[in-house]
Amino acid sequence: MQGKMGLLLLAAAFSAAVFMQMAVATNVVPAIYVFGDSTADVGNNNFLPGNQAKANFAHNGIDFPGGTPTGRFSNGYNGIDYLAKKLRFKKSPPAYLSITREAMLYRGANFASGGSGILDATGRNISISLNQQIKDYEEITRHLKSRVGATAADRFLSKSLFIFSTGNNDMLGFYTVFGLKNATQQDLLIGQLANQFKNQLQTLYNLGARKFVVFGASRLGCVPTLRRAIPSGECAEDLNKLSQQFNKATEAVLHSLASTLKGFSYSFIKVYDIISVVSSNPTKYGFTDLVSACCGSGKFNAESSCTPNATYCSNRDQYFYWDRLHPTQATSRLISNTAFRGRKYTTPVTVEQLADSRRRY
Repeated sequence: MQGKMGLLLLAAAFSAAVFMQMAVATNVVPAIYVFGDSTADVGNNNFLPGNQAKANFAHNGIDFPGGTPTGRFSNGYNGIDYLAKKLRFKKSPPAYLSITREAMLYRGANFASGGSGILDATGRNISISLNQQIKDYEEITRHLKSRVGATAADRFLSKSLFIFSTGNNDMLGFYTVFGLKNATQQDLLIGQLANQFKNQLQTLYNLGARKFVVFGASRLGCVPTLRRAIPSGECAEDLNKLSQQFNKATEAVLHSLASTLKGFSYSFIKVYDIISVVSSNPTKYGFTDLVSACCGSGKFNAESSCTPNATYCSNRDQYFYWDRLHPTQATSRLISNTAFRGRKYTTPVTVEQLADSRRRY
């Protein structure tokens, strides 16, 4: 019995040493943990019942290695994949629900779920809410601490990156149900989202997270499915204004947390600003179509989703939108690569600076 206990203690000490080495010996983050919606999902929804909010079928993934539909809402990689590549990972960490071996968790996990939002009501019954994603992460921290000890686990997590792409479905759902006629309702929604998101980030902080990357909302009013519904084919500018309002509130939340929580640091990615610049001169960035979806049918290719029976464009790198809601991998690559080093489009630091363990700010 004593011999077995000695081996267990030795194994725990070795695991702790490995974790400490991973967290200290490199400037690249030891692990990535991802939370959010379909812009970040890499396959969690594949494991949910029913057929809604899924992308594990053709023509999705046509440009992914092997032409495989992985569950990403994209013709190939998504924005999380490209950030991970910049951080010397092969791609996003695996979908949490796909993980079968403990060792896979040591480089992170992706909890994102297509259709989800900051609020539990968003995407109910078809996705994994952000609150539930955080509960799933909490299970990992418990396991990690029991395996390597609290000190080593906390050090490891403090060097890791926690990436968020969320809030989009909350606003789209609100717009679809209520429209944007009432400014008071809009203010209440943004306030509710900001307060909930602040609590969620603080929960993760209490679980050991210290470095946060947050993708801001895009120009939601310009997605093909909304353009299709407007006779002129223009963007729904009132929804774009709501996106900007959400971004402003999110920045305020992050600044507040960084001011009050020791060690809390972040990089906020100004996705809206990046898209605005691209829209002003699309050919400069390699795009010829910012309006229609590459894959779909009907007006703006946005009258149906990207199903195996849908048509799709051959010049996919020249399209901003893959389907009626989601960007192509070319768009995702541009946004993430810009955010990694582009000081103009991140605040207060770039993702590269946030990831650098030597930097103090």
